[in-house]
Amino acid sequence: MFIIYVGIDVKSVPIDIREKFVFTKEELAEANSKLNQEKSILENVILSTCNRTEIYAVVDQVHTGRYYLKRFLSRWFNMPLEQIDGWVNIGVKENAVKHLFEVAVGLDSLIMGEPQILGQVKQAFFNAEDNGTTGVIFKHLFQQVISFAKRMHTKYPTSELSLTSHQAGLHQIKTHLGSVKGKTLAVVGLGDVGSHLLKNASTMGFKHIYTLNRTDSKAIAAADHLGENVSAIRYQELPEMVNRVDAMATATASKTPILKFDSKIDAPIKILVDLGVPRNVQLKSREVGFDYFDIDDLHEILDDNNELRDKMLAKTSLEIPQEVSDFYIWQKELHVVPVIRDLRKSALVIESNVYDSLMNKLPDLDEHEQKVIRKHLKSVINQMIKGPIKQVKELSVKDDANFDLEFFCDIFGLPKEDIK
Repeated sequence: MFIIYVGIDVKSVPIDIREKFVFTKEELAEANSKLNQEKSILENVILSTCNRTEIYAVVDQVHTGRYYLKRFLSRWFNMPLEQIDGWVNIGVKENAVKHLFEVAVGLDSLIMGEPQILGQVKQAFFNAEDNGTTGVIFKHLFQQVISFAKRMHTKYPTSELSLTSHQAGLHQIKTHLGSVKGKTLAVVGLGDVGSHLLKNASTMGFKHIYTLNRTDSKAIAAADHLGENVSAIRYQELPEMVNRVDAMATATASKTPILKFDSKIDAPIKILVDLGVPRNVQLKSREVGFDYFDIDDLHEILDDNNELRDKMLAKTSLEIPQEVSDFYIWQKELHVVPVIRDLRKSALVIESNVYDSLMNKLPDLDEHEQKVIRKHLKSVINQMIKGPIKQVKELSVKDDANFDLEFFCDIFGLPKEDIK
């Protein structure tokens, strides 16, 4: 059995081509079923997102499996096979498994390290599993991949690193406030940057958010779409807001400052993030009674974040080869599972026979004494087979594993049919 993946290259194939190769949610069940009926395909999972379409399959032969996977794409999307050849990436064996790990942790995403793809990988597997197109190989592989990706996202939390100026601004606000629970925020300006900032802030848990815009009707419309904790304030009330909120973010296109601070103020505001270019806020001194960050301050943070993210992703990448190796060790051990099962079954028969013999010879034992004997018998049996089980697992990864396993079965009087 071999693992193959065939995918439309998310990084090199233009979007006008990629968008032709998308499976809708409603199509996935039928597509998985039809693919599973193709010659050579033993197991399959289809992963289809807005940016990628990939098929992972367990096949009996590499050459035929590769052909039937491409032919399936050609027929499903009504595309000539020769065009499919020019658009797909193909990975076989270890390369295919490595690619799946890289996809799940975001190393193959357009936005490196993004965590959303993990949920999409999980859903793709569950869809295939529900449709009966997965088996023992993919059940183990995808569970291993999902566990690994979760572990990496916890160990190297790249998603917590801000990638845009408004994300960096919100991160600074949250950091300086300690917690946004019970805190208030004012968002001034509703262009592209301000609108994104307001939308993200509305889900962070602030007690209340006030939005202001030169056109009051735009602020009212934005607040109406974002729930009860967001309300619009008339723009002319802007100077008063520093006395009403814990934090403020400005993102207007004004060519002149909209706020000026000549001296230190005694107000509740603790942090002001200025995303305007030119700057929206004029300070005579940084000693104004609150923390202030302009766009250059945030870009320094973003540069640091990008450097840290690259380091985290590099460390994640270094952990994948061991995962791939672990998977193939597990796969090689598959044929040893029946041997271990038979060994345990044989040991249990011996345990039962010895126990029955003891009970016949010692009929006066009470319930507690019988329980103690059974417990110690189990302990003896488990200790005796622990070594052989460990050894037989080691034998299973050798090149001449079948010969060694047959010899092992001869020693312990076990059937040899399942190791062929």
